[in-house]
Amino acid sequence: MSRASCTLKVAELDCPTEAKALQAALDGMDGVIQSDFDLIHGTATIHYDSEATLPSAIVRRAVARTGYKINLIDESPNNESPPEANPWILVGISGVLLALGMAAGWLHFNRWISLICFVGAVAAGAIELFPQAIRSAMRRQLDIHVLMTMAVLGAVALGQWDEAATVAFLFGLSEALEALSVSRARVAIRSLLEIEPNTAELLENDGSVRTVDPQTLRVDNRVRVRAGTRIPIDGQVTAGRSNVDQKAITGESTPVSREVGDSVFAGTINGDGALEVVATAELGDSLISRIIERVRAAQSSRTPIEQSIDRFATIYTPLVVVFALAVALGGPAASVAINGSADWPSWFQRALVVLVVACPCALVIATPVAVASALASAARRGVLVKGGQFLEEFGRLRVLAFDKTGTLTAGMPEVVEVVPENSPSDDLLRIAAALGEQGGHVLGKAISRHARSLSLDVPTADSYAAVPGLGATGRINSNEYHIGSHRYLDEAGLCPPDFHLRMGHAESSLGTAVAVTGASGPLGYIRLADHPRPEAARVLSELSELGVQTLMLTGDNPSAADAVGRAIGLSDLRAGLLPADKATMITDLIANRGSTGMVGDGVNDAPALAAARVSVALGGVSSPAAIETADVVLMADDLSQIPWLVRHSRRTLSRIRQNITLALVTKAIVIVLALFNLATLWMAILADVGTTLVVTANALRLLKSAR
Repeated sequence: MSRASCTLKVAELDCPTEAKALQAALDGMDGVIQSDFDLIHGTATIHYDSEATLPSAIVRRAVARTGYKINLIDESPNNESPPEANPWILVGISGVLLALGMAAGWLHFNRWISLICFVGAVAAGAIELFPQAIRSAMRRQLDIHVLMTMAVLGAVALGQWDEAATVAFLFGLSEALEALSVSRARVAIRSLLEIEPNTAELLENDGSVRTVDPQTLRVDNRVRVRAGTRIPIDGQVTAGRSNVDQKAITGESTPVSREVGDSVFAGTINGDGALEVVATAELGDSLISRIIERVRAAQSSRTPIEQSIDRFATIYTPLVVVFALAVALGGPAASVAINGSADWPSWFQRALVVLVVACPCALVIATPVAVASALASAARRGVLVKGGQFLEEFGRLRVLAFDKTGTLTAGMPEVVEVVPENSPSDDLLRIAAALGEQGGHVLGKAISRHARSLSLDVPTADSYAAVPGLGATGRINSNEYHIGSHRYLDEAGLCPPDFHLRMGHAESSLGTAVAVTGASGPLGYIRLADHPRPEAARVLSELSELGVQTLMLTGDNPSAADAVGRAIGLSDLRAGLLPADKATMITDLIANRGSTGMVGDGVNDAPALAAARVSVALGGVSSPAAIETADVVLMADDLSQIPWLVRHSRRTLSRIRQNITLALVTKAIVIVLALFNLATLWMAILADVGTTLVVTANALRLLKSAR
């Protein structure tokens, strides 16, 4: 099997009902493996076996089975979707005929004039309704089209042509308003994300400048970026100096200085200086493109609460239909028992009103619009959340664990003491720097940076291998060395008593001491000091106010951990942990305290990040690996975004609950009014479409959280 995917634009994909109908049509289709739907963008991503079918065949069969207007679209960022048909034409015709029919009745014209107008209004409103209902019925799917068709035909059967015309018109109006509402939601959400540049000024080899589409730029192309324009490509500055507004990616409120040698990103805005930039990636591989793709994928993912609502809606609709049948049959029987007359038409009409209320659109649409809005506003602040389920989990956090080095601290430790055992300090630094350059640990990099600043000749280490939680080993000039924790020396039996005492004293001081060991024993140690992030103490305090417990999990020694903990006001800490120990600790916290998250660098903390209910990585801009592995990425390395995300997630859950409650209460009120013969068909439809518009508008308020 050769797996491939294609994207379809579905003109009618404005309600989960249509998505379910399309999914039902695709299920079982030869060659189709899986289908994912993005209600907000009106698209369906189809995963298929390219050896068994082709995208054109999938589209052809999907159109035949559903009748929807479906087009195969290119997935490129600047692709324009095919235009959708205007739904307002038939709605307008139906509305005019309905108004003429009512006016003819009020003016006591010939009753046939009113009847002809009402029949025309029904026909105009049913041109798209009835065929959809027939297709749904053939699939044995009880959806909104079937329910509305039953309501219209029921009114006709009762001889209430004015009611049938009103239902047909209002249904068409509700569909058009729902499409307009979701379309505006799409525009609002896209406005936060679609920030890719439209043009670029390409510098040719002969010195000339040519305006091109950024999509055509390739690696090593040079572009000119004028002051105040959007940078068209990920690249490196080769000439000029300016301040660049990067909030589109990182959420940083103030521009950052960029000069020769610095990296810049597509979609960011150049300040008051001109820059020349050489491309390091094509636009499709740029950071902003990857972020937009991630957010779109996250918007099409389904949260646990959304899945629960879908399951409820699947049960709700048949139950309400059964209840409508009970009203139609049981009501007359009760009337006979009480009044001696059945009054079939009255109870049949009440049952039709209940049928209209069986439509779950307002209930089901309450969640995806809220989740999509919340994800988009988070991305605009430089907080990349990879799925609605992670957003939901953040709102339920009870405990949040933090790594120390590079997370609670600035991640820029400096060498403050070099203590050799039996050799010059420069030799100790050379060996430590050689090993540090081969790995990605922040302490090793700091030692290497310090050695280079002293102009030391750093040798090359071979056979480098990391020892998780204990350091790393490597060979220099055929001799094997180890750099890492005091714990490694003790466990290997290579720590003499006097060195053990000196290391213990060093570890009691602020900072972290790492030992360098040869085959014969320790060569000395190097002490490094890091400083807490300036926002760390405030972030921990805010989380505490939000009811989220915090603690530190670190592989560093207890003294160093305690020193940082005191500086930021964190007393709950676990030190000397191996990566596997951190993961075990996270698992225990989940079992004992509830939903637990982990904040780390995404490398040494990988087991703990994987074990947590939701994981957060820093360094998204400088570390593409973090974007690929974490559930949430703070693009600007700003811990203050974490309390904001907790509040934002809780707002999102609250907004979803508000929408669901409103939809259910509205339907319950209409059902009660129907039982007392106080609700008509047109009132039920107005209540349904009104609720849909209100819950959509309420969900879109989450977009303001980005500001």
